Amino acid sequence: MEKNVYLFACNELADWEPALAIAMISDRYNEIPRKHAFHMVTFGLSKDPVTTFGGLAILPDTTVDAVDPDTAAMVILPGSSIYEKNDPVALVPLVRACIEKKIPVAAICGGTLFLARHGFLDTVRHTSAGPGWLAAHAPAYRGKERYVQSPCVADNGIITANPLGFVEFAYEILKTLDVYEPAFLEFWVAVVKKGYLDADSMG
Repeated sequence: MEKNVYLFACNELADWEPALAIAMISDRYNEIPRKHAFHMVTFGLSKDPVTTFGGLAILPDTTVDAVDPDTAAMVILPGSSIYEKNDPVALVPLVRACIEKKIPVAAICGGTLFLARHGFLDTVRHTSAGPGWLAAHAPAYRGKERYVQSPCVADNGIITANPLGFVEFAYEILKTLDVYEPAFLEFWVAVVKKGYLDADSMG
């Protein structure tokens, strides 16, 4: 049985940032043959409903304290303004446990700020919205020399993405989780980036 992929559900979650990845890895989607599929589980700081940036209401499946890293295939931290306004320090033990157990952690936009603030990016290549932005909001950040100006970077089990790198973010998540055959994954990302699917040519 496949393990779970855990998505942090928080207020002002940037709806679009994890959306592609979620749709393509979820075990609810069976249109395309996959090597692996995963059950998506949302977790919050509490089980209270949260409202995304786009105004969608999400009721977290569980809380961060209840997530067992041994059941996790990956933890995803989407972007949100909460990382700047109210640092979710309750996530630290889970993220630290995942990294120690070699469980991938994927963060985009504000999620990368959280990782930087708590020292998780100091020893890996990574990206975000700019090294200056990270330093301004995370004074303890010591990873500037490892910062890469790229849509998405994967290094030693940590995936980070620029706010606009959500396609590449999905690609690296799919690649890390070995969801699709490599040839299909390359075809998929090329078509998504092109913005046009010719279904007639797929028969």
